[in-house]
Amino acid sequence: MTARRVVSVLAVVAVAYNLLRLLSLIRPPWGIANYFAGLDPAITTLLSVILAGFLWAAWRGWRRPQDERSLSRWSSALWASVFTVPFGVFTVVFATQVERTYGWTLFLLVPIFTGFMAAMLLGRARKIRMGDAALVSSLAVLLLGGALIAFAIEGAICLLMALPLALPLALVGGLLGCWVLQLHAARNPAMFLLIAGLTPFGATLEHTFLPAEDWFTVTTAIDLPASPALVWQTILQPAKLSPPSHPLFRAGVAYPLASHIEGFGASATRYCDFSTGKLVEPVLIWDDPRQLRFRVASNPLPMQEWTPYAQIHPPHLDGFLVSRQGEFRLIPLPNGGTRLEATTWYQHHLAPAHYWRWWSDYIIHRVHEMVLGNIRERVLQRAAAIDY
Repeated sequence: MTARRVVSVLAVVAVAYNLLRLLSLIRPPWGIANYFAGLDPAITTLLSVILAGFLWAAWRGWRRPQDERSLSRWSSALWASVFTVPFGVFTVVFATQVERTYGWTLFLLVPIFTGFMAAMLLGRARKIRMGDAALVSSLAVLLLGGALIAFAIEGAICLLMALPLALPLALVGGLLGCWVLQLHAARNPAMFLLIAGLTPFGATLEHTFLPAEDWFTVTTAIDLPASPALVWQTILQPAKLSPPSHPLFRAGVAYPLASHIEGFGASATRYCDFSTGKLVEPVLIWDDPRQLRFRVASNPLPMQEWTPYAQIHPPHLDGFLVSRQGEFRLIPLPNGGTRLEATTWYQHHLAPAHYWRWWSDYIIHRVHEMVLGNIRERVLQRAAAIDY
């Protein structure tokens, strides 16, 4: 089978599948074909109208002959970018609200296909070079981000975190579109159908074959000029933390405010108040004065999204970044001091995992530093009071 036939078959399968799922508007009996399961009927209708309008307009633009005199370079780039936004919004809503996946489809395929489609549409309006493809693909992904904020689908914090990944991928898509145009494949209907059908289809496949996530570990250490016994006593005391100065915390990422322990020994529970809620941690190991480990029974929200609206609650705030266990470990030092290690075991259901783990590890390290810094201050105060 030739490459063109492979593309054609994939396009037909993807588009047929998505057309079946669009029949959910009349409540089909096929569970797997229920494209908008769980969404409000008004949202379902709106999304369907947006998608249909996009497909009609984009198909007209795709098929029309080139006319370089019709629009300027910037006008043509803006036109091509704007017409990619409805499809991007539709795919993001479907992946996050219906399939509830924040993975390869959302963070890899959507930026690539956004850049690719924008370059291809621009190529139908005028002859383009690599610089034009880079311009229109960057503009398209930025407009998509703006639309997600405007329609209260996502907040600015998550989008800013995704931008270092999305922008280069959109450029890759734009350059790929420029290359396809140079091969004179722009009029191939199979290519258009593949783009229009395969991206939402990918979210369904990803949800179906979603693997179990591993636990990740983050450890931060600090050396204290005090005995393990004194450090241990300080850890058990109630604490109130100073307001953070880090830009991420000030922007809305959750940070600790106070903590206290109720009970004693293995039956105790640690409570940590965060800016977005309460962290409840029943004790697993109480080894005085060496180790205090606890499991996490309740997680606060990982962040409060920045948005021009009163409040939004995208699905990634629930269960996509969760702490599982935490620990303080006290290690005696030869000079009589103590090395205090704070460890968090957590999971996140985001892909690509290595990219998002860089962000989550960084944030957890900053949280550890706040907690350890507070313990250090209180240890020094207690040590000074004892010496006095």
